[in-house]
Amino acid sequence: MKQNLIFCRKIHSTCRCMALVILSFFIFQSKIQSQERKLIYDVMKNGNSIGVIILLELTKDQKKILSLTSDVKTRFIFSFSDHSEEAAAYENGVMTYSSFYQKQNGSDKANKKTIASGNSYKLIDDGMSKSISCSPIRYNMLLLYTKIPETIYKVYSDNFQKLLDIKKVEENKYRVTLPDGNYNYYTYKNGVCSKVDIERTFYSVQFVLKEK
Repeated sequence: MKQNLIFCRKIHSTCRCMALVILSFFIFQSKIQSQERKLIYDVMKNGNSIGVIILLELTKDQKKILSLTSDVKTRFIFSFSDHSEEAAAYENGVMTYSSFYQKQNGSDKANKKTIASGNSYKLIDDGMSKSISCSPIRYNMLLLYTKIPETIYKVYSDNFQKLLDIKKVEENKYRVTLPDGNYNYYTYKNGVCSKVDIERTFYSVQFVLKEK
């Protein structure tokens, strides 16, 4: 509980703080007799480690919660830092909540939430909200780390707040096409993601799973 309080004091947005407190409480309650999996990735650029990603998955009965934190510090032309937090909650295989928060060089860049509401989802982007009618979301970007997308053709992006195309390109390797034309490649080993290749016009970065 002490760690949760310290974490909340670091959150600048009251709305974001409230959502994360609720989600943290859900996670805390779910830890009782739940299955837990933790994956840690080194963020690599040109063979050097520039950050770390930690993903936690909690499963209890028909509920599943995933959370991811990412911290990167590097230098392109100038010093660059990136901190992001993502979370998603599922019940009976349907996504009921997701969030994406990003801060770059100390300034907030994104604060987004997706909340199930009946037969629709409420999308919140930096305080602005709208509702969309769509089929239940059953697979989002966080699940790409813990569940190989063998029969999945669309994956929900909590950042872009839309469904993205995903395609198998090699054995145990899948490509996600982003709205800006860039790609992410996910490679799997023993059913979990072992590496993510982030391909951009001017740079590439890899997330490499740490061996236990």
